[in-house]
Amino acid sequence: MRSIADQIVNAPISYEAQTVEMVKMTLLDTVSAIILGMHEPEVKVLKKEIQRWDSGNYSVIGVEEKFSLTDAAFVMGTASVAVELDEGNQWSKGHPSVHILPIFIIHAMSEKTYNGKQFIVDFINSYEACTYFGKITTLKSDLHAHGTWGVLGSAAALGIIHKASNEKMERLLNLAATFATPTQWSAALEGAQIRNVYIAESIVGGLRAWQLVNASFKAPQGNAERIYGGILGEKFDLQIPFRENLPAIENSYFKFHAFCRYVHVPLEIFELIVVEKQIDIACIASVTVKTYARAATLQYKNPENSLSSKFSIPFALAAWAYTGRTDHGIFMEKLYGLAQIKQLAERITVIHDSTFDENYPHVMPAEVEITLTTGEVFTHRQDYALGGPNEKTDYNALANKFKMNTNRIITEKAQDELIHFINTLEEQTSMNQIVEIVNSGLKGDI
Repeated sequence: MRSIADQIVNAPISYEAQTVEMVKMTLLDTVSAIILGMHEPEVKVLKKEIQRWDSGNYSVIGVEEKFSLTDAAFVMGTASVAVELDEGNQWSKGHPSVHILPIFIIHAMSEKTYNGKQFIVDFINSYEACTYFGKITTLKSDLHAHGTWGVLGSAAALGIIHKASNEKMERLLNLAATFATPTQWSAALEGAQIRNVYIAESIVGGLRAWQLVNASFKAPQGNAERIYGGILGEKFDLQIPFRENLPAIENSYFKFHAFCRYVHVPLEIFELIVVEKQIDIACIASVTVKTYARAATLQYKNPENSLSSKFSIPFALAAWAYTGRTDHGIFMEKLYGLAQIKQLAERITVIHDSTFDENYPHVMPAEVEITLTTGEVFTHRQDYALGGPNEKTDYNALANKFKMNTNRIITEKAQDELIHFINTLEEQTSMNQIVEIVNSGLKGDI
């Protein structure tokens, strides 16, 4: 791990304008996900339960309560993925930003002079490190990526912020690997909300690793390689170059559908065919979705709650067919219980086609075939979803997404202030203002 630690510590300190723009977009989008997630029913109960036992001095984005250091990290981590609208990076096969942004928010509350320029540099380098750990890790197939390699990214962010030496960074990463969580991919498919806690645990693990390295604790030599290359994973390939031609954050994606990323391409194809061919939904006899192995696991036809619905291709297609919507509101309204959506979902089959695995995760394709009751068949294939590296979006589009998702939680004034603050990040003297702006505009309990 020494060469990796060296590269993290000695990362470049200046970046192109397009890289800085991606930082702003990622920050706004992740803050949006945290605000919305904080008001999910189970997260609201979790906050109250934590408050019953302990309180502290740390604010979190989107609520008035204050928490201890680790509880603040835990709550923000859980909220960040609760609504499945968080940014991601397909090369990491996960979500680097949610593993690191709560670390930055907590640091900004402790260090009021932590400014926007320093945040930009530290965030780019932390994102690079977190993405790299996902890229070089081949997890066992039944594990969920959340809470596994991401703990290395959470810890690395702390090391980067505090300018750790090469030797300290190496010890930090080996310690952090100890806190990797034995996750299950099936948790998402079954709607088991512990899946959202995987991220939270990795952030807390990163904090613990930083405390331990400062207390001169050590982990076994090669700890990360052993855990990710043999215990939780099948391979931890340190031969993969640390840096590519572009900073990792420039290859991230943003979600415009409140579903697991693997749902997006089939959903967009289905919508395209139905709209272009002016198909009457009542005339659909069957739908077949062919896709790569990971996406093919999202085949549950009758999801039981919001989380499992977000990981169901049949539900997503059927829900859009009858509502024309793919936003988080369809889960708030519990449309997964609607009879006509269930009936169409039963006619949608998802199958694995190994030819779709060939270029994964660089390409995440699907093919949708719609058969009508008349016998007509319509087929289309697509490789990329909206908001991805090959289907770029911009800051204005994400600002509109932010406003739509948070308009019931914070005032329009606070929304506009935050959008401006992040858009002028280089000029900001204190990153702590993010929390202050959001929480000053809270509309109260919803």
